[in-house]
Amino acid sequence: MTKFVQLLIIGIATGSIYGLIALGFTLVYKATKVFNFAQGDLMMLGAYFAVLFTVTWGWNPWIAVPATVLTAIPVGWLFQRVFVRPLIGQPFLPVTMATIGGSLVIVSIIPYFWGVIERSYPTQFPQEVYDVGGVRVSSIDLITIGVSAACVLAFAIFFKFTTIGLQMRAAASHNEAAILTGINVHRVSLVAWGIGTILAFIGGVVLANQQGNVTLAFGALGLLAFPAVVIGGLESVPGAVVGGIIVGVLQALIAGYYDPLASTALVYAVLLVILLVKPTGLFGQREIQRA
Repeated sequence: MTKFVQLLIIGIATGSIYGLIALGFTLVYKATKVFNFAQGDLMMLGAYFAVLFTVTWGWNPWIAVPATVLTAIPVGWLFQRVFVRPLIGQPFLPVTMATIGGSLVIVSIIPYFWGVIERSYPTQFPQEVYDVGGVRVSSIDLITIGVSAACVLAFAIFFKFTTIGLQMRAAASHNEAAILTGINVHRVSLVAWGIGTILAFIGGVVLANQQGNVTLAFGALGLLAFPAVVIGGLESVPGAVVGGIIVGVLQALIAGYYDPLASTALVYAVLLVILLVKPTGLFGQREIQRA
């Protein structure tokens, strides 16, 4: 039982990072209907910017981390401007392929500026371990869960109570109707991409603190946000978070009780089972169209 609880905590901490990435993905999709395959690579890029500000330039972490988060805004806008905006009005597939192209560009740029070797990152989180009834709980895991929960709460407040948040909800509900009511959908799109990239960068910074290093493998870890999104429901904000936690817990349990090398494959197997039972995801809603 102790081992199970231990793995559960580790899985929730890892899943919280997946949830952050998935939340940004869901936000962009809800507001713009763009399936952003580059979300995991944007997370990796955020981790490398953290290395640039903290390690290469030697900035104080209290300055470097906010600078990394703020850098996400122009990066998200640039990505939207270069890879998405020229294809507005085009079918789903070309736009999706454009985001895959953007993902490949990010993967190609990072080795040019930071190299291909692993970069160490000094963890700013307290590195303490608490023993609670025989279960060892890391302070890093607790902070990871706390940061993710705070981001989800802040996003929920923003989405529900701010003017631009209400406009984003309107655009997500019916884009054409939003335009007719005077909503600037281009601004809504920029805000969505900016916030989505901020969440990806925060995930990258948290993962760098958790791992103590930054590598090109971070992009592959970010890909696990996709099963989190699909499991939770493509347009469900709570589903993105819950889906991320489910993926993280499944990974931890499979790695702890069976084989770490099989964890990713079995996560996708569970994803297929869920889709067979509920194609819209756990929190998704089936669209009803009347002729």
